[in-house]
Amino acid sequence: MNGSQDDADGTVPAILVFGANGLLADWTPAAADLPALAGRLIAGLSADDLCAHLSAGADTGVMPTGMMPEHTVLPLAGGGMVWRFDGSPPSSNSRKTAATPMGDPAGRLFAAASHDLRQPLAALSLLIGTLDGRLGGRLGGRLDDRPDRDLLRSMAQAVESMRSMVDGHFDLVRLESGLTEPDIRTHAVNGVLMRLAMEVAPRFADRGLRFTVMPCSAIVRTDSALLERLLRGLIANTLRGMVRGRVLLGCRARGDHLRIELWDSGRGLSPQRLASLRAELAKPAGEGAGSLGLDLTLVRGLARKLGLGLEVCAEEGRGTVIAVVVPLSVDTGADATDASGREEAVTAPAPDSSTTDISRTRILVIEDDPMVLAALEALLGQWGCSVVGAESYDMAVERLGPAPEPCDLIISDLRLKGAANGIVAIRQIAKLFERPVPGMILTGDTDPKRLREARLSGYPLLHKPVAPLALRAAVVRLLGHDPL
Repeated sequence: MNGSQDDADGTVPAILVFGANGLLADWTPAAADLPALAGRLIAGLSADDLCAHLSAGADTGVMPTGMMPEHTVLPLAGGGMVWRFDGSPPSSNSRKTAATPMGDPAGRLFAAASHDLRQPLAALSLLIGTLDGRLGGRLGGRLDDRPDRDLLRSMAQAVESMRSMVDGHFDLVRLESGLTEPDIRTHAVNGVLMRLAMEVAPRFADRGLRFTVMPCSAIVRTDSALLERLLRGLIANTLRGMVRGRVLLGCRARGDHLRIELWDSGRGLSPQRLASLRAELAKPAGEGAGSLGLDLTLVRGLARKLGLGLEVCAEEGRGTVIAVVVPLSVDTGADATDASGREEAVTAPAPDSSTTDISRTRILVIEDDPMVLAALEALLGQWGCSVVGAESYDMAVERLGPAPEPCDLIISDLRLKGAANGIVAIRQIAKLFERPVPGMILTGDTDPKRLREARLSGYPLLHKPVAPLALRAAVVRLLGHDPL
């Protein structure tokens, strides 16, 4: 590979990336354009099945024998492998790109296995929540066992930090390799803000911090999934450096743009550090991360990809403000709430769902990873729920039986074994009950296209590893016990 994924003439080569579970996780446009692979690339397809499909095509004459080009198999450090079709010339539809090289696949492309890496983190987070609940006395633990609970809380924060790094590394690889392409559309920014509020607030609350979100009715034109990932990186960077105080996320309309501002009451920056940060954020693409951490490197890359501006203001000892400048939709204009507080703010602390009774609730959980499924069953059981667990849609139907007793809620992973994904599984099972049933997607997937599909389904989306408090808050809301 010679350390680069770009051919000498700048063409992105045909590459297939398989996760540690042997399933197809990603591919380059050139791979999709190869005659042997065109129309056959589906996320989640195993390497063996792909070879079988190609062999069957050759045997039946559908695909001429020999169309499968020679390829090199490269192992990934985190598990999985990369197929590179070095000897195959690009098809007429292949695109040239000026993307930054992907780097050594043994290091940078481990992101292909990020879904698999996130699974044990998800299970660990859920199990920590289960143990924390027992120490809290709900199952006979000692109410005064503070040191143990503080230790578990520190463990949970470490898991969240690992999750943030895995997410950031994965997204950075996709961004730099040219695999992330924006889908620019018109949409309401408030959906992004509220999703962040519900997911992030419990993490701030765990550290004794307050997270406030101000609603905004502005309509912007950008890629909502990538904008959300950008803001998630800003928030993660802020959370990592906060010890005490408050964080505010709000918007200001400025002409034909919207400033999405993240304020914190932290330590702030000296004039020298502020100047250095501004210089790093303004660096041209391809000059490296410099002094930026992983989160801010990703933020900078996503902002460039989306054509968004980044502005920073700070004062030592008084906090920092980072603004993302997004174009407003010219068709709708904007009515943005001012983050300075001149309009009424809506505080979004972590919902206090810990005292809400959700016992005797029947929940169907569909999760293809046995470790995560067992952890979900343990945590939901800890809360007094009756859980029906399954690894696929077909198994869920079998477990429910021919005359299924209706469930109160369905929680499903996005990727499942079998033909049906989580969205299809929830919809089809709800039909079996012959009544509407709330559903929720719990996924470790970070592909913007798949996340966009999940959000368009209308089902709430939580990312693995999910904090137990955030999961409980989502369950409480879906069951109708919390109007938020």
